[in-house]
Amino acid sequence: MELSSSDTECPSCKKRLPKTFTIMDFLWENFRLFTLIGVTGTMISLIPMMGSRILGESWITHSDQYLPLLLSIIIFFGTIFLTICFLMIFNLIFRGRADEAVRSRIAVRSGSLTWHDGDSQRFVLLFCLVPMWCGLTLFFILMMPLITNNYSWMFAIVTVLTCIPLALYSFLGWKLGKTATKLIPGLRKFPRLSVTASTVLVIVVLLLAPFALPAYFGNTDTFSGDVRIRADTQYFSPHISSAKGLQLSITNLSNRELLASRHTWSADYGYFIHIIPSTGDVTILGNPVIETSDRDIYWTFSQNNLMQHKEPVKIDLQFYPLHGSERLINSSLYLTWYTDDIVYVNDSFEPRK
Repeated sequence: MELSSSDTECPSCKKRLPKTFTIMDFLWENFRLFTLIGVTGTMISLIPMMGSRILGESWITHSDQYLPLLLSIIIFFGTIFLTICFLMIFNLIFRGRADEAVRSRIAVRSGSLTWHDGDSQRFVLLFCLVPMWCGLTLFFILMMPLITNNYSWMFAIVTVLTCIPLALYSFLGWKLGKTATKLIPGLRKFPRLSVTASTVLVIVVLLLAPFALPAYFGNTDTFSGDVRIRADTQYFSPHISSAKGLQLSITNLSNRELLASRHTWSADYGYFIHIIPSTGDVTILGNPVIETSDRDIYWTFSQNNLMQHKEPVKIDLQFYPLHGSERLINSSLYLTWYTDDIVYVNDSFEPRK
């Protein structure tokens, strides 16, 4: 009996016929998963906008509110849900691949690789979905620490620096334990105990390794490079510039070194401010700024109190250990006056001795 292209099972034996993978059929059969991904991503994206309409633009920056913490929780667990949906899609893409006709075989050292009829469209679909999944996951996870709220920031730090590495260490220890149980005869008598012990051992070793070998993990008290101050623009004036301050950033400093130290900003003229990028709100920090942990800060000056005889403005950055008053490193930046109310960054300026 001749079969048509639309038949999905054999008319005589009623066995399901192998079906070649196509993007159109896959999307039609699994559109519910893609709908879940779209609805979840849209929900997470609309929550900040809804909060701004009800509570105002600066609701995320209020340090004494718990609502930004709830936003971080929604982002984190929503990202986990999106990851589960994507992994289900990846699993469905390869379902039924072994039943498809083999188009070609590629010889490799350990055997051969088979190329099935539907692999071309599988590759096209994965080429689109895998970067999308990675981009969404990294975007949401890296956005959490940028929410300028104390509770939200603590949740992000604990999640990113503790929970995620611990989950990865546990998975690695579990895989090594399963492998060791199969290879070592003595461990086969107690498989569960062996896997549990291996998991705990891997976690302890990976957690203690940075402290046991600080030189290899960059866990020393010394700074790795020449810490400098970088300005976002060469010229600045509060009178003609749309920026509310001259942005100053710390360079040649790792995040670990930043968290393991405290630093102060000082200038012999002007004052420092903090600007929230998402809302544009300005907080006056004064001069000097003591024991801050931010990598960026803004410097400005009052137009109503310009100096008659302007000397170059010296901005100092000093680092101290978390516990102690001994200065670890110092960096300076000089601003010279281009006109009466415009300063420019002068990297070649040498102060008089």
